[in-house]
Amino acid sequence: MIQDATIQRAVSRILQRSERQIDQQKLVASFVDVGILPQLLNSNNQIFYGRRGTGKTHVLRVLQTRLKEDGIPIVVYIDARTLGSTSQFSDSSISIPTRCLALFRDILCPIHDALHEHIIENPPKDANKALEATDRLIEAIMAPTRKYLEKEVTRSTSEQSKDSVGTTAEVAAKPKLDMKLESSSESKAETKTIYEVSSQDKVVFPALHDALREILELSGVELFVLLDEWSSLPTELQPYLAEFLKRGILPVQRATLKIAALEHRSRFTNFSNGVSFGFEVGADISTAPDLDDYYVFDRNPEQLTNVYSDMLLRHLQIDLPDGYLQEKYNILTGANLSSRLFTERATFKELARAAEGVVRDLINIFTQAFFHAHRRGRETIDLKAVVEGARQWFEQDKQTHLDEEMQLVLRKIVDEVIGKRKARSFLLPRELQRHPMIQKLFDSRVLHPMQRGYADKDNPGVRYNIYSLDYGTYVDLMGTSRQPETELLVEVEDSDTVVPFDDKRSIRRIVLNQDILGPPGEVRTTQ
Repeated sequence: MIQDATIQRAVSRILQRSERQIDQQKLVASFVDVGILPQLLNSNNQIFYGRRGTGKTHVLRVLQTRLKEDGIPIVVYIDARTLGSTSQFSDSSISIPTRCLALFRDILCPIHDALHEHIIENPPKDANKALEATDRLIEAIMAPTRKYLEKEVTRSTSEQSKDSVGTTAEVAAKPKLDMKLESSSESKAETKTIYEVSSQDKVVFPALHDALREILELSGVELFVLLDEWSSLPTELQPYLAEFLKRGILPVQRATLKIAALEHRSRFTNFSNGVSFGFEVGADISTAPDLDDYYVFDRNPEQLTNVYSDMLLRHLQIDLPDGYLQEKYNILTGANLSSRLFTERATFKELARAAEGVVRDLINIFTQAFFHAHRRGRETIDLKAVVEGARQWFEQDKQTHLDEEMQLVLRKIVDEVIGKRKARSFLLPRELQRHPMIQKLFDSRVLHPMQRGYADKDNPGVRYNIYSLDYGTYVDLMGTSRQPETELLVEVEDSDTVVPFDDKRSIRRIVLNQDILGPPGEVRTTQ
């Protein structure tokens, strides 16, 4: 199969990032759900996490299609990386609320456009009222608020007086003399006020959600907003934008917000002068299960191996002629593909282990292994190709993005865990999960989550997170006497092991503390 030119083209065309796929139907066709989608197909406001490469964008785009299939006509997908501009992010002379207001408008404008387009194409009974509401919506979004301020007040007073004397003499039978004295005065006061018009750039939230609520009610529809790449926004802006979303969208009963984010690079709440603003996670918005928890290889290796084989099959099929694999190679399932394309299931299982729960890494290691086997003239992918593909991907994608400090700390962990204990996993006190160095190594995908909040019976009251080292950190040791234990141990009743999973498999009890991480930063360990 490897020497088949048609399959070679399909392998080379597998896209590493979902947003690169223009055809929405191909995105849906290549999707394999591990259980996260049913937990998002609801009207709850939710945040769901996952590291880079675990498929958050793919999930949101498929969710967009499924919602429309379920009768939700207005589903707005927004990539946060396209919001705002460089000046808005970096200009410190602009206040943070002002910078966030521009981002908020960038979210609201496509929502307005989608609503307006829906009303035009599917006019409801009160279409005119609905269109009037969309006009009020855009006015609430974009129109500045005007205030009239007194700038100058001028007061003036004027007085005017008038006196007159009149005499009349009359000679007749009886002489008569009349005298008339008249006096008058007039006073005028004038006040002149000059006003200055002040424009305030702000969104009026009551007007905003009243207009949005009316549009949705008149149209008889629901609105779903899918906000991707939240963590690409500057951290200091995130709580303010969360506050704007909380006030502008969450109060609308027919509107639902879903956010995809990196857990350690997200800040939804801020406290200032005793006042909190932003999302109160759990109250204002809930969290869906973390994608990383679904891709822990050691938790269920057989199931994850099957999931990965199905993923590769679907990614290949969308770029192959219809029925190609079935008609030429009798391949109907992912299991068929892994058995025909690899020397044995154990070889494909090693590929699944090497991916370390990151779908993007799976695709790239597979591609490297495929063409490594092709250059050697093989018909199937062997273990040597998988190991070499993992090594190349680690060197090209991960190692080059580690700075000197990260490389030093990673080296210390590798020496301690792999070098001294011949293991690949370790325990870290849970309070250290936000240590800056752990977050950097985690984001760089050289440390991988195995279990969160593990309670060690030898240390009651202390919780640990269990991590495993990336396959690339020990790939050169594979097949040598220094190779770490890759399979979990059978349970052994001694203090040297811990049991992280329900199936009673154990791992070596290796606890690292803050000393190995370098400068502690803001984190202090209790040990």
